[in-house]
Amino acid sequence: MSASVETPDVIAPEPSIVHEIIAQIRSVQRIIILGHSHPDGDCFGSGLSLYGILKAMGKDVRFVTTGPIPHYITWMPWIDDVETTLPPHDENPDLWIYVDCGDQERVDDDWRPTKGPIINIDHHLSNTRFGGLNWVDTDAAAAAEMIYRLALVIGVEITPDIATCIFTGLMTDTGGFRYSNTDSITFSAAGHMVKCGAKPSDIAQAVFESRKPQSVKLMGEVYATLNYEFSGHFVWNEITQDLYRQVGGDEFEPDGLSSDIRAIEGVEMSALFHETEEGHCRVGLRSRGKVNVSALAQMLGGGGHHNASGAYMRGECNYAVTRDAALETIRKYLSDIF
Repeated sequence: MSASVETPDVIAPEPSIVHEIIAQIRSVQRIIILGHSHPDGDCFGSGLSLYGILKAMGKDVRFVTTGPIPHYITWMPWIDDVETTLPPHDENPDLWIYVDCGDQERVDDDWRPTKGPIINIDHHLSNTRFGGLNWVDTDAAAAAEMIYRLALVIGVEITPDIATCIFTGLMTDTGGFRYSNTDSITFSAAGHMVKCGAKPSDIAQAVFESRKPQSVKLMGEVYATLNYEFSGHFVWNEITQDLYRQVGGDEFEPDGLSSDIRAIEGVEMSALFHETEEGHCRVGLRSRGKVNVSALAQMLGGGGHHNASGAYMRGECNYAVTRDAALETIRKYLSDIF
C-alpha cells in the first residue's frame, strides 16, 4: 500500500528539519543506522522500519545495535540483518543516523562515529542534540512514530514489513497504548499501519505474551522482595547477577517489569536496578506523573521521558556501591516531593 493512500488528516505538516533530513539521505548511498545499547521494542521498531525504507530507496544500509537481541524481538522483519558485533576500525559511511538515542553515550564506544555527518532522530526529553541535523520531537509517542511520518513525506510504499516494525515500536513504547504518551496521532499512525498490513494481535502476542519460564520466575522473585519507601509512594528492587544465575535468565528483565511495579496502588515512582556482568549498575525509573524521572535520570547520568527514564552508571565497577549512591540521590530528590 502506498504511503499516500488514506494519509491520516491528524498528521500535521512536518517541520523543515524533516525535509533537510530527506535531502541529505537522498544525496548519499552508504548509511549506517545506530540503535542504543540494551535495545528495546522502539529501538528495533524505528531502526528496522527505517532500514526497510532506506532499502526501498536503493540505499546501501546497515543497522547496528549493541547487546543481545531480546527474545520477544527475534521474530521481527529484517532481524537477521541486525549487526551486534564490533566494527572494523575503518568504518566510513556517507551518513550515520541515530534512532531513539537521547545522547551518544547510549551507543557503545566502539560504534560511535569519529567522522562523517550525523542525523539524530529521537523523542526523548533529555536529548542532547548531538547531530548535524537533529529532529527531536518530545511529543512523539515513539521514535517509530517519527519514522512513520518520515515515510509519509518521502512517499515510499509502506509495506507490511515496514508497517509491522512501526507498529511494534508504537505498541511497545506506549505499553500497549496505555501510557500517557499515547494520543490521537499515535492511534492514527497505528491504524494506518494496520491498513498497511500490520497484525496487532500477532505483534501483541509476540511481544507481551511470550515470556520464558525463567522470566516468570524472575518476576516472582522481584515482586516478593519489593522495598517500599516514602509511605509506599516509592518502590524499588534489584536484579543481581546472583539472581540471574538462580533463575537461569539473562540480563533482559521481562518486558515492562519496571512499569508493572509502578502500577501497584499508591506507588508514584518505581526504580528497578540491574547488576551487569561487568559489575556496573543500570536502573529503570518509572513514574505516574508526579515525579519527573527524566530530571532524576539526568542526575544519575542518564535521561529519557518525564514518566519513563533510565541510567547506565559505568563508573565504578562495584554494583552495590553505585546502587547505594543512586538510591541516596533518589531519596534526596523525592524528599522534596513526598
